Amino acid sequence: MRTLALCLCSSLRRARSLVALAMVLALLSATLLPRSSAQTSNAINKLSVALQQALTSNDALVWSSPSRQTVRALIQTNGSVSSSLRLAITAAGGTIVRQFTSINGLLAELPKSKVLSIAGRTDVERISADHLAEQSASHLETATGADLLRTYKPLTASFSGLDGSGVGIAILDSGIMSSHNEFAGLLGLSRVTASTDIVSSNTNLAVFESLLGVLGGLLPILSTNKDGYGHGSHVAAAAAGRNPSSNSNRGYEGIAPNANLIDVRVLDGRGLGQASDVIAGIDWVIANRAAKNIQVMNLSLGAASTESYVTDPLCRAVRQAVAAGITVVAAGGNYGQLSGLEAYGTITAPGNDPTVITVGAANTHQTDGRGDESITYFSSRGPTRSHTTDSSGVKHYDNLLKPDLVAPGNRIVAAESKDCWLADNYPQLHISGSGTAAFMQLSGTSIASPVVAGAVALLLQKNPGLTPPLVKAILQYTAQQMANANLVQQGAGLLNVEGATRLAGVLRTDIAQAVSQGTINVGDTLLARNAVMPATVTTVAGQSFAWGGYVTAGGSHVLGGQNLFKRYQAFYDPSLVWVRTHVSIDEVPVLNTPLLSAGVIDADVLAGTSSVFISGTALANGIAAGQGMTLAEGMTLAEGFLLANGMVLSEGMTLAEGMTLAEGFLLANGMTLAEGMTLAEGFLLANGMTLAESTNLGEQ
Repeated sequence: MRTLALCLCSSLRRARSLVALAMVLALLSATLLPRSSAQTSNAINKLSVALQQALTSNDALVWSSPSRQTVRALIQTNGSVSSSLRLAITAAGGTIVRQFTSINGLLAELPKSKVLSIAGRTDVERISADHLAEQSASHLETATGADLLRTYKPLTASFSGLDGSGVGIAILDSGIMSSHNEFAGLLGLSRVTASTDIVSSNTNLAVFESLLGVLGGLLPILSTNKDGYGHGSHVAAAAAGRNPSSNSNRGYEGIAPNANLIDVRVLDGRGLGQASDVIAGIDWVIANRAAKNIQVMNLSLGAASTESYVTDPLCRAVRQAVAAGITVVAAGGNYGQLSGLEAYGTITAPGNDPTVITVGAANTHQTDGRGDESITYFSSRGPTRSHTTDSSGVKHYDNLLKPDLVAPGNRIVAAESKDCWLADNYPQLHISGSGTAAFMQLSGTSIASPVVAGAVALLLQKNPGLTPPLVKAILQYTAQQMANANLVQQGAGLLNVEGATRLAGVLRTDIAQAVSQGTINVGDTLLARNAVMPATVTTVAGQSFAWGGYVTAGGSHVLGGQNLFKRYQAFYDPSLVWVRTHVSIDEVPVLNTPLLSAGVIDADVLAGTSSVFISGTALANGIAAGQGMTLAEGMTLAEGFLLANGMVLSEGMTLAEGMTLAEGFLLANGMTLAEGMTLAEGFLLANGMTLAESTNLGEQ
């Protein structure tokens, strides 16, 4: 069974989808009251592909119970959840597990035989599977330029300059060991200022893990906020760790070592959770944003999704967080290599959403200088391959430009929580110390993501008036172009903390307030009084480099020119989403609105041909010369299309080592543990429950 699963080709996957659809129709006739073919088709179209398969599959998936013949489904509604829908769910033998606030919808456990009857209701917009979600000056300070922004004062154990003070970063992960020395503040008190535990109430996941425990030896979910897995503490320390005197005074300092941390536990003691846990965590962050001063949210996790960002419930939730003024940073995924080939189209959700800052991983090769960085083999490449399917069965791919930028994510040393599963099972990850002073190294886009989250905290400390889209634009515009890296490998380039904070410092500090009050218009000045645009060159560790000078808006527009920051642009409004020709606010289309000020270089689609594989350096040079490039809408990236020797385009769900996780079943982020260890290879959570059979030697 496993061999067949690993060897499925695209044609077999398409055939399987047709068979599954036929089986769904057969199931309908056997289990539901008669209805017209039009009603049946409409109900099926409301189901995600993964959920359609769950209706006919006997796989013991985390959201599908063959013994009880039920599925846990995320039901999104047209408007607020009605009492009649709640009654219909219970009347059908279902159970309402949780209602959400960041999306119109709820989580319910439904009998498989009743899913389509619920989908057929006029107040139901879409039903998706409750996927599994996983985790996929220090060296960091020096390599990113953060050390240039502050000075450590040993006598007072404090900093002068930018250190993230006053900014709250929510870490949605496996928990934070708040007593670790990395999270101590000026008075020795923990900078983990708030915490909540979402995942421990997920009894469905506990049942699933008990099944896996027979084969894989997994332990039950932890009952407290202790980080028994170890991933969350490491992620938090990469963003905001504080240890300037370790390692012979070299230090394992994070990017924002005095920022506050908010622990939102959505992954359990084995790094597992479900999409519903993450959405509930996002709900909590939005609700507590003001009270806990949460300005940044880091998601070092991911879910595989073939569902377009437009309807994906996880993507909808992060869009609400961004609209609420929270800068959301997400890992891009660790699936950049497939059977030894470079795999494109492997970005995970919610990194496939245009409003978040999606981060890929760069390898610094353990040097502070900026001349030898490369894109890690495992870092997921764009474009995004989530899609919609029309009534004729034709797929329409999102094809958004992702990641947005890359940051150091290979062999990063940061906090190791006490008795954590990762270090206990992979002792080679341990670097030094014990207890509250232990350190380990991990690799992955899930580690690169908090590096960017920490950088965001520094930008917001420097200028609290920045909106989330403006933060993203500043990070992209100031990024360094990596040698021979293209748009869907590096995004806009390598994180440049020094340049980004310098650009943020010349802008008005009331921009976010003006946007929320509607008192700023496209073309209005963004520069602070008497300020001028800074020099577009940064020097890090003695090496100077030019800024890339371009940004991507909505994942489908490439823009350049200094007027991007001299003048206000419509897409700096966090509630506005601009993808290709579609502009919306809260999913309501906006027509005839000016989007760009005069003087912005529009490097968009000219003739419908694709240039996503153009090198960042060539693009930056072209924009610097005032030239447009050809990009986006006309990308002819068909499923399974072989791009060149050594390259393959994944159909969204084809992951490492030829492993195909059928049409929307999710395996996600955080599986690359360290250079030379990639757990994603051979990690199969269905058809036999094979877990982590092999490790993969890789980045050095």
